[in-house]
Amino acid sequence: MKTRILTMFIVTLCLGACKSLSMEDAMKDPVISLNSVELTGIAFTGADGLCKINVENPYPVAIPFPYIEWEVFIADAKVTTGAIEGGANIKAKNAAIVDVPFHVDYADLYNTIASVKDASKNGAKETGFKIVLTAAFDIPVLGEKKLPFEVEGMMPLLQAPRFSGMALSIGAIDFTGVTLKCSFDVENPNAFEIPFPNMEWDYSVNNNSFVKSGVERAAPLAAHSVSPVAIQVDVNYADLYDAFQTLLATGEADGVLTLTSGLAAIPAFAGEALSHDLAGKIPLLKPPSIRFTGLTVRNVNIFEGLLAGNSKIDFTIGFEVENKNNFSITLESLAYTLAVNGSQWMDGAAPNKTEIEANQKAVIPINATITTLPLVREIGALVASRRTNVPYVCEGGFTIRGDFPNLSQSVETPFTITGVTRF
Repeated sequence: MKTRILTMFIVTLCLGACKSLSMEDAMKDPVISLNSVELTGIAFTGADGLCKINVENPYPVAIPFPYIEWEVFIADAKVTTGAIEGGANIKAKNAAIVDVPFHVDYADLYNTIASVKDASKNGAKETGFKIVLTAAFDIPVLGEKKLPFEVEGMMPLLQAPRFSGMALSIGAIDFTGVTLKCSFDVENPNAFEIPFPNMEWDYSVNNNSFVKSGVERAAPLAAHSVSPVAIQVDVNYADLYDAFQTLLATGEADGVLTLTSGLAAIPAFAGEALSHDLAGKIPLLKPPSIRFTGLTVRNVNIFEGLLAGNSKIDFTIGFEVENKNNFSITLESLAYTLAVNGSQWMDGAAPNKTEIEANQKAVIPINATITTLPLVREIGALVASRRTNVPYVCEGGFTIRGDFPNLSQSVETPFTITGVTRF
């Protein structure tokens, strides 16, 4: 009680020295109130905010600008601090608006508060924050006054990109390989653009990596946008069979496209990656094989035809085509050039289409006639010599249409056959 009387006595003496302040004035404190709080900028690196507070001077004299310290809390953890000092005096019976800017770094926030990062991963779009500040006034006569003040608000959380609509399908297929099309959407759920994630993919067959590559895109993902992405996977059957011999006897295999998206370009998610698997059967088509079965001489007219000028030899050329697939194929055309014993004898084509059932063979006989006199004489000499084995080279190509979904129409396959034949 004595201390309080002494204090009032000292204040009364001071007021006497400063007649503009009354005892009633001495009992007042400056008033702090909220003017506004808002986000002034936001990006994938962090958010900037501005808290405006009103500072009212209740005294009939000007007072110095207060020294303000502030701290920002999220989930009861301190994430950033700051201070403001220096400014114009606040006039008597007047008010001033003080700007308190603050910045929250997402990487620091997510590394510091695991619960906030987990909430973001689970789809939370915002989190609460609290600004705790203290304004210190150095008021003449009355001395220092410290006034606390708190402001609460909400700020958006950074969200990782999302993937949806993932699909894997056959784009094209023939007897040399299959082209797979993978399509999906990359969504940016944030109200600001973010870097496009680094994407790599690995296509494995029967749990063995076969082909891999990546997606290169420089443009960032716009705010609240959905960007379609397409990946093409080319599987060459020859390479596949060389790598996995066990697939030669099968008609399909298990294929899995693994898409991995690194988020290193977004500091808050550095070191993390998103992974997605797309599984499906991959058809294994086998090109038909072709074998030259030999020449059959049907008619020889050399010497009799010399006088008439129409020397000729009639042949039947045989080709055996094997369909190694579980579906039927149609041999639409077959063209060839035949060289025997180092000389080109003839060329021609199969006259008709031939249907070959699944896992079956078909022999294609092609009739041909040679009328060039020097060649006829050469053939006659071979026949007369009774040689049993004669070397040959048969080159050409055949066109196939298959009864298989998405199979490219009229697939042309070249061939070269060498060996020996008998007359």
